[in-house]
Amino acid sequence: MKLFLFTTLLGIFGFAFTASADSATEMVEATFKVWDPAVTGTCFLVKRDAPDEAIYLVTAAHVFEGMKADKATLVLRERREDGTYKKREHKVEIKNAGKALWVRHPKDDVAVLRITSALPVPAATVPMSALADDARLKAAALGVTSQLFVLTYPTSFEANEAGFPVARQGIIASHPLLPYGKKHTFLADFTAFDGDSGGPVFIPGGDGHPVVIGMVIAQFRSDEKINTKYEERSVHYPLGIGDVLHMKYVRDTIEQTVPQPESPAAPKPTIETAR
Repeated sequence: MKLFLFTTLLGIFGFAFTASADSATEMVEATFKVWDPAVTGTCFLVKRDAPDEAIYLVTAAHVFEGMKADKATLVLRERREDGTYKKREHKVEIKNAGKALWVRHPKDDVAVLRITSALPVPAATVPMSALADDARLKAAALGVTSQLFVLTYPTSFEANEAGFPVARQGIIASHPLLPYGKKHTFLADFTAFDGDSGGPVFIPGGDGHPVVIGMVIAQFRSDEKINTKYEERSVHYPLGIGDVLHMKYVRDTIEQTVPQPESPAAPKPTIETAR
């Protein structure tokens, strides 16, 4: 069995009978496709508390690392007066002279791009408070077989002409979920595809807002080599299991992206002329 990275975002839409429509809609509207001619991935947009006005684009690091161009296409959506949506593609700079403008976690497969320039249309975001920290994850009492939802663009597929992500559901497939320990990821039972990487994994919160518990970074498959007298080929069998990075490490990476305030300049010493 081998672990393979895939580059398309995951998404979620609802939480069965316990989920509110508002929770799912809030998460869906903050999830977007990001691509260049080499790679397609999923991302979601996060906003920190004021006074920080920047938008933080979160995706899997291997999505950005696989892109050849200095700019990626972010597929936004413009809401019309009649309630319908129109797709709006927007170029975001991810490199400058080959140097990455995004921040990668030192160990984990997550990248965050801080966007300070205005987007061409309003884009929905989720607040930092929606990203599960240790206390929030423990309070949710999640464990093996707990239900979860995913939003992605499997094989670059979009839910409709407006460019919304595809919503899927699954369960936590590994035990224990906590403590984090050396294993920064957990398994989820859903069929993962190329293009799912960077997709948010969430549950509905008790306050009607989503709680983002992880981000899809990889899929698992079993490979078989078939050799005959006249043919050699490989067959890949998807296991229907995704690898999900704990949200703690996404939160950590966002904080690494925030510019640190400059230290106040040390006062200059007074120089007196010797008399």
